[in-house]
Amino acid sequence: MRGPPEANCTPPADLIRSASAQAPSCYHPEVVKLHRLAPLILAVVATGLAQTSHTSPKVALINLQDAIIGTTDGQNAAKQLDAEFSPRKAELDQEQKTIADLQGRLNREKLSDADREKLTKEINDRTVILNVKTDQADKDLVEAQRKVMAELGKKMVSMIVDYAAGKGYNIVFDTSTSTAPLLYADNATDITADVVAAYESRQKAAAGH
Repeated sequence: MRGPPEANCTPPADLIRSASAQAPSCYHPEVVKLHRLAPLILAVVATGLAQTSHTSPKVALINLQDAIIGTTDGQNAAKQLDAEFSPRKAELDQEQKTIADLQGRLNREKLSDADREKLTKEINDRTVILNVKTDQADKDLVEAQRKVMAELGKKMVSMIVDYAAGKGYNIVFDTSTSTAPLLYADNATDITADVVAAYESRQKAAAGH
């Protein structure tokens, strides 16, 4: 049986930047795992465009996480996830604090054997329930993130491919993922800001603005 979660478990400030590979051990509604999408985008862009040229490739760099964060869609998705999961996190944080207070009482006070046994059982029971709720919250968050990123990722893939093809780039490397590290690129151009601008323009045009 796991002990009570650590009281100093603090969520990261940014909703989308985190790229941890597994569900967090402490419930963090702010964590969106873009790194799982990045290798797919890299493969699609690199494979699709590199076939168009047999000469020295024209290389572009993009920070995929920054690109998605920079779009209105990405910022709205972050706000939606926060609104959906923050109440659950607040509830879990409060229960975590309650357990910590009970543990402090158990450590400080001189209790009879019966009272100590009763308090210990309450702490253990609360901890078990909290762990179950935390695990479920993590799973629900990951699923919500998957759905959001499937939609955003599809749009961003399309935008990157169209932009790169239109500008004559043969290969686009994602610099935000450690799964395909880029240590050196000669004459490569960072297109992150330009792709964000192009994405925003496309979305506004689609909305009739």
